[in-house]
Amino acid sequence: MELEKPNLGEHELEVLRYIDTHGPIAAREVVEAVGQERNLARTTILTVVERLRKKGYLKRKRNREGVFVYTSCEPQAELMQDLVRQFVEKMLGGAVSPVVAYLASVKRLPEEDIAEMQKLVDALKAEQKEDAKEEPK
Repeated sequence: MELEKPNLGEHELEVLRYIDTHGPIAAREVVEAVGQERNLARTTILTVVERLRKKGYLKRKRNREGVFVYTSCEPQAELMQDLVRQFVEKMLGGAVSPVVAYLASVKRLPEEDIAEMQKLVDALKAEQKEDAKEEPK
């Protein structure tokens, strides 16, 4: 059983998303991009990067020049799914209806997002039908 990773703060999530998109990447490059954009000190970004590594979200290795480069430990889609799951379980007590209600209130959801949600709902319904067939009567 995999242990649940610690929650992420706002800066941690932003740095992790940047590294996932641009990695493998040196911390210096993260400092230049994220730090300057958000007006954060170099030491703050370096601390965030190291904290993400210790929490198990990032891994590092030395490149040919001997500089540590960082990559995320899991693809961004899996990470986002895990973070949403944590949010639903911890903040909403496992209830997904508030998430659905929020999505319904968003007036301009892209068609691609709506189509993807429909696919997920269809797959969930099919799975539940299969489970109902397999249950003994």
